[in-house]
Amino acid sequence: MTTDERISRLEGAYEQVDQRRGDLTQAVSSLRQEVMGRLDALHSETTAQIGALHSETAAQIGALRSELNSRFNTLLVVGAGAWVTTVGLIVGLYLQS
Repeated sequence: MTTDERISRLEGAYEQVDQRRGDLTQAVSSLRQEVMGRLDALHSETTAQIGALHSETAAQIGALRSELNSRFNTLLVVGAGAWVTTVGLIVGLYLQS
């Protein structure tokens, strides 16, 4: 095998290596785009789920606040009624004497 043939084979091998490197670069670029697309989709989905969870939590807190206000108002009415009854009883006993 002559030097020219060897050089010619090396040039052919170099071209194949260069082509393979180009293919790998393109594959890595394609993979990077796919990963970024999936990450963007995951980010969007996570953001939407967090928003839904926030809305649901806010609604539940509002319902709890309403229920607590209702129970507190009931407690005030019962307490006020007990106080009025006690004062009325004391006044009634005082006037009887």
